[in-house]
Amino acid sequence: IVLYFLEIYCLKTQNNQRSFGMMLMKIEQIFREFERGLENEYYVELAKEEVMTVPALVEIFLDDDYANSLWAQQVLESISKENPKILYPFFEYIVKGLDNKNSFLAWNTWKILAKLLSVDSDNKFELVKERFYNALLSHNLPEFSIACDCAVFVFYSKPNEQKKLLDIIKKSAEHKFYLGDAELKNSSELAEGKAQIFLERIMSDSAENNNLL
Repeated sequence: IVLYFLEIYCLKTQNNQRSFGMMLMKIEQIFREFERGLENEYYVELAKEEVMTVPALVEIFLDDDYANSLWAQQVLESISKENPKILYPFFEYIVKGLDNKNSFLAWNTWKILAKLLSVDSDNKFELVKERFYNALLSHNLPEFSIACDCAVFVFYSKPNEQKKLLDIIKKSAEHKFYLGDAELKNSSELAEGKAQIFLERIMSDSAENNNLL
């Protein structure tokens, strides 16, 4: 990923060889910054200043090393909150995180993707829409829980999806969760609780908007 975007950047300049060398030095500096292990906010600012920061983070995010991948996922999520526009061109690459062998990292990929929907000018949500609804209907409690949290972003960014989202959320009391083959106790209560948080958020935001009118 890093090399691909490095080549594109250099092709846009007049002196490709010189630009390539300078950008390689920049990338080395960026990775040294990563090794410092500073607060996420520092890397959010670095991403604004250094064009190769985001592809470098995405590369680490898709790596097989769990600790590094988790760290990159958290930084990318912070960037998606603060500046989704600089992350949006990498949407298709971030989607690959949904296929991570580690379920926790795969599910948490939605936390990044959902925050990019506010700038989804190319309607890239269509690439993952079916998978998102599958997650929202999942019988795995953590997967459902994360998808339910992300549904708020889908609701506001994709008005055409609002009716379907509400229909699914309102039926959450019928949801069952399993650990292996065994059904979890209080499945319906757990699902209904997450659904209630979603609905309260929607109602609260609607009330605030009405007060501004």
